[in-house]
Amino acid sequence: MALRLQAGAVVTPPAETYEPDETVLRYNRDLVELFGGKLDEDLLRSGPQASHTRMAELLVEGLPADAVTPDLVVLAAALPDVNPVRAVSAYLGLLTGGRADQCFSVTEQGLGAAYTGLRIGAAHERTGRSAAFALAVLEQTTLPAHDPVVHDGEPVRDAGVLLLFARGEGFGEVVSVERLADAGGLAARLAELTDGAPRPLVVTGPWTDPEAVPAGAAVHRVPPGGYCTSVWRALAEEQAAWGEAYDTVVLCDTDPRSGTAHLAVLGRTR
Repeated sequence: MALRLQAGAVVTPPAETYEPDETVLRYNRDLVELFGGKLDEDLLRSGPQASHTRMAELLVEGLPADAVTPDLVVLAAALPDVNPVRAVSAYLGLLTGGRADQCFSVTEQGLGAAYTGLRIGAAHERTGRSAAFALAVLEQTTLPAHDPVVHDGEPVRDAGVLLLFARGEGFGEVVSVERLADAGGLAARLAELTDGAPRPLVVTGPWTDPEAVPAGAAVHRVPPGGYCTSVWRALAEEQAAWGEAYDTVVLCDTDPRSGTAHLAVLGRTR
């Protein structure tokens, strides 16, 4: 029985007060200077301080009471945590029932981190060693240096998404997860995925070329304001409505840093 979406939660965390921490400052200073930059404590101080820890707590509180207890927890992030030395994935495993044998993070992949996390969860289920999987996609924008994706153009909002997948039938089955090194091939791939698919919907993130969507296909365009959370937030918020209206949902976006396109296809078990 395939892995399918069972529940989701979304949070826009409240801003918190800046609390300087010499260990974190030293870590950030060393990291920024390693790449030829300079720590900007004013930028750190002016950020909303929305930690991954607090987002994880709020997301778990937002899950339905009958949500499954995962045996695998993956945290995906494109931007670092306010406190990058915390092991938040392990804490999230504890918050979600403490039964997860493995809890870890996927980072340094831009918005592709969440797609990689979903690929890992689906592959782990196919081994027969996992029956329920939690994917957290967390985004906080309090950074130690200027970041073009966050600070230039449309501001990126702090947000968190938690998706629970479990074995079962119905809408939300994980069919495939793909990476295209060249986003120029996205239009052809979307055409292949939607041609003949039952009641398809294409969900595009802010950096997806609108021209890549096949003519006549139903499309949900996620507005700017999210980096790695965008399509996943839409999935968590719209899962019930999409489950009624569609049988195939293709989530896709293109990372503005690398030009790499990512796709995830969810279907319906009949």
